[in-house]
Amino acid sequence: MTIRDRERRLGTKRRSRVAYLALLRRASHIGVRSFVFRSCCVVIVATLSLASAQNLIAVLLTLPAALSCYLLLANEHHLRGGTRPRLWLSAAYLRDFGKTDGLQRLSLGSYVEIPAGFILVAIPSWVTTGAPLSTRLIMLATATLFVVSTSLSIFVDHAWFNPDETSPPLWTEIARLLAGPITALSVMVISLPAEWGSSGWPAALAISLFPLIVSYVIWDTDITVKYLVPMVREEAHAGRELVINETHGALSTNLRLLEQQARLHRDEAPALYELAVSANSRLRETLTLAQMDLDSSTAVANLAAPVFTLARATGARAEVDVSIKSLEGADRDLARLVLNDMVGNALNAGATTVGVRIEGGTDGSVTISVTDDARPMAPGVWKTPGTSSARLEARLQDRSGSLRVSSLGEGKTVVARWFISPEPVEASNDDRGESLTR
Repeated sequence: MTIRDRERRLGTKRRSRVAYLALLRRASHIGVRSFVFRSCCVVIVATLSLASAQNLIAVLLTLPAALSCYLLLANEHHLRGGTRPRLWLSAAYLRDFGKTDGLQRLSLGSYVEIPAGFILVAIPSWVTTGAPLSTRLIMLATATLFVVSTSLSIFVDHAWFNPDETSPPLWTEIARLLAGPITALSVMVISLPAEWGSSGWPAALAISLFPLIVSYVIWDTDITVKYLVPMVREEAHAGRELVINETHGALSTNLRLLEQQARLHRDEAPALYELAVSANSRLRETLTLAQMDLDSSTAVANLAAPVFTLARATGARAEVDVSIKSLEGADRDLARLVLNDMVGNALNAGATTVGVRIEGGTDGSVTISVTDDARPMAPGVWKTPGTSSARLEARLQDRSGSLRVSSLGEGKTVVARWFISPEPVEASNDDRGESLTR
């Protein structure tokens, strides 16, 4: 496995638009909370530092952390208000945030927050050594919480779920997997070599190990998002299915009656009949959207929907094989008309099994064949003037096509063929042939 393959394996499994948007919305609210939490940590460390003889140095060392808190708050303020900061550092922070937001890159704020957090850890470890042990341990715990907050803001950011980041650097993915141990080890390297005494060292060790919780929070976030995505899809599908069923229930009867009435006048108004057939077929095709993972009813495989609907109405069994890649515009409307006529005639003749095949030729032709087990047609009946087959043949001939039949024992096969319209059409949503059997 190459490095690029490992990157894709580590980085793309959790990436989805739903997860990204959910955590992006979370990020818009967590900024102010992070500011409040980190500011409290800075204030506690600075206040407790006053108990040491080196209080001035200790307070001055808290300024980088205080600066990072200010930049965080100012950035949130300008983002929500849509304003521009006057201070050049705040402007640089906001500008860099716009460039890195949603991308797997450290922002300017992280470069300030990370060293500021480690400086806070160093204050009780190496600067305020004259303060009481309990005070130093409280300061160490508070500084460690600042570091944990910074680490979580980096490794639970919505950028890790951005589907547009298709090839994240491998080292960043490894760092995220080991974020807890890396954060804890960094705190331990700074704090444990200091003088804590025999009674304080175990407490300092326990505090230094607390950042291991970062890995747990990352794991918990990934698990939550893992179940969030399918849940949102299922709920969206349930809502879509309800709308489709309600729409179909409200329109199907009227459209079917409209098609029956139009059939009585198809000699005088053939265009009206074809419009009625197309409208009824399109409504049936929308029922396929009730299937999970199907986003468009215009997929060529959905031409099978009217066939299944007609067969189900008579209790017949239908098999549909769609091998053509795309079929749009006037050709799709003609295919609906062909299927409605040929399948309808087979079922009216008493067919119990209907097999439909829709395929395209390399010469730009479209072929639809319908095989059924109904009795063969009586000689001299098919394609006689005034019949639906005669009108269908005339339509096919307008497209350099043909309509023919061949008997197969007790059944027959009717084949309609025509050439695709040269008018420009949009690409089909379906890029492959599909076979459906019901």
